[in-house]
Amino acid sequence: MKTLLAPLLLSLAMTATVFAAWPINDECPVDHKPSRPIYRVKTDEGFVSFCCTECMQKFAKSPGSYTVKKKDVPK
Repeated sequence: MKTLLAPLLLSLAMTATVFAAWPINDECPVDHKPSRPIYRVKTDEGFVSFCCTECMQKFAKSPGSYTVKKKDVPK
């Protein structure tokens, strides 16, 4: 039983980390194309995802210039 507890706790911690880093948007705030979670930047509101590295770099230079449309979270 003890040998199963450590892997179980580790997998729960890893799952929580993955969901905590999930983006708050579905649409790139720069080009308005579908965003990809691999291109993301951490902000005060959470992780913002982009469609490509160019958009991610544009946003990083002036984040106040772009409006992030948050995705709807079902209740």
